[in-house]
Amino acid sequence: MEEELILGRYRLLAELGEGGHGSVDLAFDTKMARRVAIKRIPVTRRGIQLLSRTTGLKEARTAALLNHPNIVTVYEWYTDEDEAFLIMEHVDGASLAELLGLYAPLDIDEAAAVLSQVADAVAFAHENGVLHLDLKPENVLVTRAGLVKVADFGVAALTNAAGQAISAGGTLGYMPPEQLRGHEVDARTDVWAFAALAMQVLTGAVPFAAESADGAIFKIERAALPRASEYVRTVPPEIDRILLDALAADPDDRPSSVRILADDLLEELGDPARGRTSLAAIASELSAEDEEFEETAFSHLGLWDRLASSAAIGERAVCAIAAAWLAWSGMAAFTFAWPVPTAAAVIAAAAGAFAPALGIGAGSVLLAAGAFATGVPLGLVVTIVVVGWWLAVGRLRPAAGAVPAFAPLAGVLGVSPAVPLLTGFFVKGVWTAAAAGAMSGLVLVVISIAGRATALTAVLWPALVWPLAAPGSVGPLSVELLVPSAAIVAAWSAAAALSSLGARRGTRLGAVAGMLAGLLVIGGALGPWVTPMVTDGSRMDPGALLQLGLASILVVVVIALGPPVPTGEADDREARGRTT
Repeated sequence: MEEELILGRYRLLAELGEGGHGSVDLAFDTKMARRVAIKRIPVTRRGIQLLSRTTGLKEARTAALLNHPNIVTVYEWYTDEDEAFLIMEHVDGASLAELLGLYAPLDIDEAAAVLSQVADAVAFAHENGVLHLDLKPENVLVTRAGLVKVADFGVAALTNAAGQAISAGGTLGYMPPEQLRGHEVDARTDVWAFAALAMQVLTGAVPFAAESADGAIFKIERAALPRASEYVRTVPPEIDRILLDALAADPDDRPSSVRILADDLLEELGDPARGRTSLAAIASELSAEDEEFEETAFSHLGLWDRLASSAAIGERAVCAIAAAWLAWSGMAAFTFAWPVPTAAAVIAAAAGAFAPALGIGAGSVLLAAGAFATGVPLGLVVTIVVVGWWLAVGRLRPAAGAVPAFAPLAGVLGVSPAVPLLTGFFVKGVWTAAAAGAMSGLVLVVISIAGRATALTAVLWPALVWPLAAPGSVGPLSVELLVPSAAIVAAWSAAAALSSLGARRGTRLGAVAGMLAGLLVIGGALGPWVTPMVTDGSRMDPGALLQLGLASILVVVVIALGPPVPTGEADDREARGRTT
């Protein structure tokens, strides 16, 4: 069963695992059409409120958004009442913990490649006033190209807010005494953790691992500090000295920066470039199975998710077609030879393709001009409607503004009830969808009452939706026409809104529920008004039933191709509303 989109935007593909500070999921970003990793951290409402009243949350967010080649990129950051979400780049590779689990200790070249890149990441963070406070192999990732990336900057503050970390969000075995006791921390805290990480890379051992903070403090302060050469005889004695200084219990006895410590270590290690090549081979080997697993999860995405990266092109194409239709319809009302409306349609289509809002506006102007050619009153009404529509919707959301232009075509094809339903499925935002649905219904009603519109709809008139008057008749409006017309417009608007509400869940089930509700509204609204006009009142017109059936088939096909992708301005505002 499909799950709802995370934060209204991210489709869950697989659960990658759980750690001491939260879980990590593999997800698909339906807006940017890319894979992401989502770290979900439980937090307490009180903790978030406390951080919000201080600089804690701001500092944590700043830490998470550091931009450096050796730091895992965090795209977005959200918090709600009981959970924090870090939307991160998906690193194609393996963690250092996995590498060490099979290949510890690393050789001097590989160690140099890892430690030099970790040092670059941490030093950059320190230069920007950010501490990591949870350096460990699980937070160091190695890509298939041998690039090392450090993850979870800023997570320590959040896990501390969650009330689940023993001190400042760190991990036993990688925290110095001041962090274990909850005292003030600074760059030298990360220096100690970097030294502990280097010890593990060079020896495979975690000498300060313990089951409690008191146990870890005892090992650091009272037990004899371990030497790397005691675990691996080939480790040079100079490295022992360097690491012992960095692992001092008193921060004043440690090197003042990770950069100084790393430079000293790298002088005693091998070639980082050679080591990176070796790391790339190991990471590729370890991640081969994960890649197959992720590709299988990715293959389950629906068509609309897969087309998300082409959404902009699709919207431009829709706007180009709509602009061409509007321009041709307007020019066809004049007595020009066919090249004139054709040229107008081509120009409008080009404008719609390159500047969608401009194309829709140009097509609307030409449509209004054609209405004036038919009659001044009609021209004034059409001008007011199309200009108002363009100002309210078309210039801001061109694709939504183009929807009503397709209503006549849907009527010709006998699937007009599908227009508001598909509007809700594809158009972003409930209110925008409702407005587009209402405008589409109005277009169909006007064409039905007029019995004529453009040359094309006049030729294909018999197939249009539920005529409310005999084809060709343009008599005075009456209550008998206004009431059912208003009912149809309202039904189209409500159906689009219901469909959009269902699509917001991002699941097929939600889309089905929304569209089914919309179909019921359309059928219920049309029944009382259409039946008396086209039948003896004993049953609904077979043509109406046929169109409802065809529309149902069409929307079923659309939903079967994939769940909706309800991303856009409205969803972004909703997501931002969750951000503290």
